[in-house]
Amino acid sequence: MATIAEVANKFGVSEGQIKKLKNGMATVWDMIGYDCYEFLDSYDSETEMIAEMTLDAGRLEEYTRIQGGDNDWAWLDTVGKNGHSIMELGQETWDARYV
Repeated sequence: MATIAEVANKFGVSEGQIKKLKNGMATVWDMIGYDCYEFLDSYDSETEMIAEMTLDAGRLEEYTRIQGGDNDWAWLDTVGKNGHSIMELGQETWDARYV
């Protein structure tokens, strides 16, 4: 399992961005996770399901609204330009450890 720093380095983003993404994913998952486990058979892993369910359909924007913050998730669009997918970033971020 990679660290936050290793994930940030791999995807060419800052550690702060990965930490915010991990926090955002966790907050969204706390809100929707209970209702999603019936779909687990459709995914290769729980991590894949969590990445898809939290990064899809504007759910991160909802997290920003609920937290009252002003997070700009536009940087996620640059991940694809590095040859990586946003889902790959989400999976590695979810599994990343802080140290």
